[in-house]
Amino acid sequence: MENKAHALAAGTFVLVVSLLLVAMAWWLTREGGVRTAYELSSPTGVSGLNLQAAVRYKGVPVGKVTGIGFDPKKPGSVLIRISVDEKAPITRSTWATLGYQGVTGIAHIALDDDGKSTEPLTAPEGEVPRIPLRPGLLGQFSDEGSACSCRCKRPRAASTP
Repeated sequence: MENKAHALAAGTFVLVVSLLLVAMAWWLTREGGVRTAYELSSPTGVSGLNLQAAVRYKGVPVGKVTGIGFDPKKPGSVLIRISVDEKAPITRSTWATLGYQGVTGIAHIALDDDGKSTEPLTAPEGEVPRIPLRPGLLGQFSDEGSACSCRCKRPRAASTP
């Protein structure tokens, strides 16, 4: 009789712990709030950007990257789909850059706004609104470096001793 009681107690314990693990997994993976989809199109590469990468608006986490692929509207461009909290103030003057975290090189989407517009960003029916993607700091350095090479006709500045 005692063996059956121990087996019943062990079985009940396993069921309770299993239910708690399932509840904890659901709680940790749930998405809070309502999300809005936006798209970004980039003619340059998006090295280091992965699915589920963070989307930050002025440094505040507001969403995640939900898709990376090729843009059917612009051949050769990369299409990035993001999901952003509906409370984030995305307007017509909002723009995005590709930011990198520390020395690891993990990329994220950084959203910013210059305040020129307060009108919410919308798209025609059936389309996803597009946020312009500007080159980030590394992209600007790369553009500057390729714009002026050693063979350019511009005279170099004289070095002073």
